[in-house]
Amino acid sequence: MNPSQASMRKKRETALVAEALESRSLLTAGAGNTFAIIPGSIAKMGDVTAIKFTIDPAHFRMPKGKFTLGIDIAPDPTSALKPMIVGVKAANGRPVVPTSHAIYDPHLATSATGTKGPTSAVLTQVKLNPMRPKAPVTYEVDVKGLSGTTGKFLLGFYLPGDANGDGKVDQTDVNAVMSSLNSRASTTTSGTSKYNFGADVNRDGRISVVDLRDTQRNLGVSTDVTPVVGANLDPKGMVDVNQRLTRTPSVHFTGAMTPGGAITYADVAAKVKPVTATADASGNYSITVPLSEGANRFKVTTFDAFGQSISGTLAAVNYSTNPPVTATAMPVKQG
Repeated sequence: MNPSQASMRKKRETALVAEALESRSLLTAGAGNTFAIIPGSIAKMGDVTAIKFTIDPAHFRMPKGKFTLGIDIAPDPTSALKPMIVGVKAANGRPVVPTSHAIYDPHLATSATGTKGPTSAVLTQVKLNPMRPKAPVTYEVDVKGLSGTTGKFLLGFYLPGDANGDGKVDQTDVNAVMSSLNSRASTTTSGTSKYNFGADVNRDGRISVVDLRDTQRNLGVSTDVTPVVGANLDPKGMVDVNQRLTRTPSVHFTGAMTPGGAITYADVAAKVKPVTATADASGNYSITVPLSEGANRFKVTTFDAFGQSISGTLAAVNYSTNPPVTATAMPVKQG
């Protein structure tokens, strides 16, 4: 499932909403301070589903060796599930303390959240092993369905205090929280809302000194994990870019994703073998994909060190050794 780029950046109402991929780009989120999205499901009444995630110091900067992590949850749009995060556990199975649930302001209309009910976010403290500060640490989030409900859900992991969504917490974010203090999701001043969802650290519908305190605790924390994946078709060698038509037996894609993450292009019809590439230290990847005669549709799947996997199917690339000449056809260099 792939949350839209417009969702989750500034408005609570579209947070963690899934949509189909664009034809030339895997736009999974613009996501604001949400840096990873992991799907899950509750299959049976009363079941608890455990979702694992990894904090790798190669992708997180933690000046104090620890930071506060935010985790939000929402049902899949097609699901009747009422999901709730039960708790967070360390690799040894012990509950992580402190872990706090947001208590949504009862005086605010639930329409202010843009959801069918109050937020279900939690804040939890994750930390590295002081004896092995460069070693990744794994945690799990336990999720259950309220009132015996079942179905699919999406977990969104966010960086509390990152008010402007740039992947780091700095003084600019502290200033943003301070400027929104004492505002609520439904409060407006002179017709302009002071409330800033990115500054609402615990996502309880109001911005208070609690949010300011937690922002200051995360000062200096940053991450390069991202839920945004690009899949850009190289126009070189294309006979007609608009029709995605080529006479060459392979095409080239480039894009950006979480640094070090793996990305695989697999032909939906399985006529050619899947190919995989790895993003470099800046998050850029380059991949050449073989084609079979006719329409080629590729399912693109990524996996990164956090445990996040993103997938979707691109619009077809058409390969013909004798393509028709069209008005939009691009000249092909000879030789």
